[in-house]
Amino acid sequence: MKAYWARVRNTAAELGSDGCSFATGAFRNCCLEHDISYRTGATVDGVPQTKEQSDLRFLACMQRSSRLGYYSPIAWIRYLIVKRWGKPKRADV
Repeated sequence: MKAYWARVRNTAAELGSDGCSFATGAFRNCCLEHDISYRTGATVDGVPQTKEQSDLRFLACMQRSSRLGYYSPIAWIRYLIVKRWGKPKRADV
């Protein structure tokens, strides 16, 4: 799993991603993964994703990273923000 997150961090850096605004350690990788999807329309492994899929994957990642799991208020708040106002920087959206 460490290799996967290293690829996420490297790819995000190549794309110029800064992660989420004010993201803390636990959610930083999730934010970078979400940025990759928003910018490329795919996961770091190249699997195509819609905006909705990207946003749901972001929520699941944050929930897995939180001690509160499914009930993490920060995960839900960040998810609702990107669901409503997130704008992918790719041509297909």
